[in-house]
Amino acid sequence: MNVDEWIAAAANPTAQWLESCFGVGSLWRPEESELPERLEHEETRKFLTTVGFPAVRIEWFLEVFAFDSCELKDEDGPWAEDPDELFGRRRPDDDSPPTKYAFRFGEYEGFALMLDGVAGRIDLYDPNGWDHAAGYGGEVHSSLPALAGALGLATKFAQPLAGPEGPEALELFRQAIEELDPDVASVLWENVFDLLEEEYELTGETG
Repeated sequence: MNVDEWIAAAANPTAQWLESCFGVGSLWRPEESELPERLEHEETRKFLTTVGFPAVRIEWFLEVFAFDSCELKDEDGPWAEDPDELFGRRRPDDDSPPTKYAFRFGEYEGFALMLDGVAGRIDLYDPNGWDHAAGYGGEVHSSLPALAGALGLATKFAQPLAGPEGPEALELFRQAIEELDPDVASVLWENVFDLLEEEYELTGETG
């Protein structure tokens, strides 16, 4: 495993590297005019129009991880909503217009990965909690490029994680995700790590 090379590529993901991970034609790379107007974060807009984001449906890691972002290539683009409404920060009697929007850039096990249109970070949204102020599931990544890089890393680790050296590969993968986005304890990947550890314990592959 060329872990250092993988991390370096994931830290600054290019279209060429992402397509090497997900396949040619896998990226959603809209024109500037096709981006939602309320997606105001300039670095995210530049990343999408120059690099793109994987619009794919994938399952990895002994069936403990499923991710789907295919809707990005739909005619209407990513689903948009008021994050204050989603995350229970708005009072029921507050009918004021949204101050910003969040955009769905994928789904994981029934949860939505929402891009904050102003801050550029990725938050997890639990649709089962929106009506009782429990929709916020935590931060996933500090930026859309970091999420794209992490997903690319995941493709590189998929085979080692499913093989006989799975537990050792898991520790390397965990370290790679931490190095990629050191200021974020990603709720998504921590859940994946926990599920993989349980899987290895059940199969006796403890390293």
